[in-house]
Amino acid sequence: MSSPGGHCGVLYTDTYLSVRWSPADSSLVIEGEVDVSNSAALATALAEARSERGEITVDTGALRFIDLAGLRALLAPASPAAGDAVQLRNVPPYLRRLLEMLGG
Repeated sequence: MSSPGGHCGVLYTDTYLSVRWSPADSSLVIEGEVDVSNSAALATALAEARSERGEITVDTGALRFIDLAGLRALLAPASPAAGDAVQLRNVPPYLRRLLEMLGG
């Protein structure tokens, strides 16, 4: 199975964040920290994956921090208006609590 947009492995990387395609289980793996400085890049990577595959799985197990801008980028493809879903896997306790507080 090919990766979104034909990319192999890394879809985005900077000092704090890595977004990569995992061909082993056809998911996106987010590692590091997402904040206002790189949330647009995360949104782009997710949108690209969603346009290729529809529903996508995002592994957040290695996500150490996410701010509101990052959370919006992560959840935007899962909005009812998007018509497709984002499945989160390996959700860290802090993120699970935040999602529960937001009713997600």
